[in-house]
Amino acid sequence: REATPVTVTAAQAEFDRLRARFAGQTALIDMGTRSGRSPAVAASGRPLRTFHTVIFDRRGGDRLVDVSVPYWLGRIYARHDGSFAWLGELTFLDDTEFDPEPLQLSIHEIERHGPGLLVDYRHPGGGQFVSWVE
Repeated sequence: REATPVTVTAAQAEFDRLRARFAGQTALIDMGTRSGRSPAVAASGRPLRTFHTVIFDRRGGDRLVDVSVPYWLGRIYARHDGSFAWLGELTFLDDTEFDPEPLQLSIHEIERHGPGLLVDYRHPGGGQFVSWVE
């Protein structure tokens, strides 16, 4: 986990770079839809190693929070049904403006989805985050 003070311009440049990396991919979770889930895609069969999240947190001073968690830790954190809340549970090392909006994930959905973009979200207050697994 790394948290760094950042300007709005620098944060936007980082998110532009991340979004370009995932151009053409459909996020597993669309926080703007009623169902919240995108249609399933065929997994690549590659092993999953790491969860990544980059957060632009505007609460209490603009900062960029970069969290990487080993995939095995996500599996350990999962409840008996395979679900966990990414924001607030697996990002426990930092408190951000997104913690009250827990992102419910399922290990089974992630494994079906395979490596790639999990969520790309922009908060109405200007904060944003991108999560992916590789």
